[in-house]
Amino acid sequence: MTQDAPRDTVVPLSRFRAALARPRGVRRIEALLSAQNPAEAVGGLSVLELHELVSEVGLADSYELLALATGEQVRGCLDIEIWERDELDVSRAVPWLRAALAAGYERFGEIWATLDTELAALLITRLARVYDTTLEEAPPEDSQAPVYKTPDTFFCVELTTEDEDDAQLALELLESLYRADPELARHTLLCARSEPTTELAEMSYRWRAGRMADLGYVDYYEALAVFRPLPVEHVQIGEGTAEPADPALEGDEARAPRALPALLLDVAVGREFLARTLDRITDAAEASRIEAALVLLVNKVLSASRVRPGDPEARAAGTQHATSTLALGLELVSGSDPDLATEALRTISLTRLHRVGHTATLPLARLARALAPRAQAAGDADAALLGALLGARPWYPVCLDEPGAHGIRPFESRADVRRAAEAVTRLALRVAAADALGASLLEAGEGGDHPELDDHIRTALARVVAGGALSAAPLAPAEIEALVRSARGGQFPDEAKDRAKGAFTDHLRAAQVSAGMEYVPDLMAAWLSELEATFSPLSDTEDVDPAMLAGVVCAPREG
Repeated sequence: MTQDAPRDTVVPLSRFRAALARPRGVRRIEALLSAQNPAEAVGGLSVLELHELVSEVGLADSYELLALATGEQVRGCLDIEIWERDELDVSRAVPWLRAALAAGYERFGEIWATLDTELAALLITRLARVYDTTLEEAPPEDSQAPVYKTPDTFFCVELTTEDEDDAQLALELLESLYRADPELARHTLLCARSEPTTELAEMSYRWRAGRMADLGYVDYYEALAVFRPLPVEHVQIGEGTAEPADPALEGDEARAPRALPALLLDVAVGREFLARTLDRITDAAEASRIEAALVLLVNKVLSASRVRPGDPEARAAGTQHATSTLALGLELVSGSDPDLATEALRTISLTRLHRVGHTATLPLARLARALAPRAQAAGDADAALLGALLGARPWYPVCLDEPGAHGIRPFESRADVRRAAEAVTRLALRVAAADALGASLLEAGEGGDHPELDDHIRTALARVVAGGALSAAPLAPAEIEALVRSARGGQFPDEAKDRAKGAFTDHLRAAQVSAGMEYVPDLMAAWLSELEATFSPLSDTEDVDPAMLAGVVCAPREG
């Protein structure tokens, strides 16, 4: 922002970058604890901010911070951390309970009181079994588990967990709870003893789901809408579907947090075209609206991908997927025009732009599915291409950017789609060519030692260079000798190469192969170059062993 810019203007990326420049991790915690009123400073953090801080530095270094957090903040962190879909994972709850106990029994009692009754009872049932002594209940006589008898003599609690540390934790929990609030302790144990575990789990998850929705985490089935196909021609700049700025409006927008957690900011703003477009938004209110809409979109993608909110790496990957796909949709709708892209952000829902970006990758996935059965011998790069496109949702193989590299990333630009489309089309042409030559491609995926896809094509071209007719049948010894003679000097004669090119092109046309024909010249040059590299070094070899020849199919040597 320039020095004379109006005060009500701001560049969204400046907001993001300023957030990234603020103290992080331990430095942020130190700043909070050294504030004039540390409890007020910590209490002013959102649940997501508190959880982000704890995730950055680890629970072991967050005890002082959590000792000042409100019970509602700790409960929110438990909501994020201890559930795997709709199943409670008590192993993730144990470290948080230890941290709460470390703050002292009074503070622990305050935190426990904020938990849903059902969740508190459910945690007890996962660590212990409760017996009501007023009903003359008692653990089995042959039980070897430690037993805690409550100070009021109402209950006998058998510590059933097999982990000694967890058993000690359960004992400390019960003792602290009775010291802090005996009535709350009795209520928890009575609920744990009398309520069916399945009902406790169901109600706990319901309460948790409501609070997660307030944080902007949309229901899984509702969130799947971000991946519903939407062709680019069905979206118009100026259509007026943009998320409203008023957070009090009904719907998901009312539940969305207003800022993206710092852990995800650098991932979110790394998309080149999206970043350039955000840099053009100078109105503060509009920047705030777009940021809130971006947070909502990211949360929808995370939910639709079944990412556990407490998994930082998965959240970062989900954020990259959401913002990359959004950037692609924005580029498609605007035709890469910066002015139109800026107007698109102002007037089109980010969810709709994301759907456009996702839809652009679906034809690639469909073609990959059709090719996969016949392309199993196509080579490592093609396997990486097909593997990326055939996932639950299409991904971009990084080997297209850097040959030999491994891994995948989200599609981010029209150039990505174009490169992947070219690679798939070239593969389709190679499969069609091998098919037209009579190669048994389906058998190549059934195990055993089979030629690679291009071996069949190179073999057919080699036969023409040697003076024969186009055919993928294995090369005979006489044909191999003719090829060695032809490649003396490092290259085949131009006349032989032209003859191979013509025979191959004519064969494709006769087989009615049309897709990808524009790639034939480049592919042909590569195949012939590979054949020259195979046969030219053998010019001084008197007896060529077919088993030593790579890239072609040879008949076995007789005898």
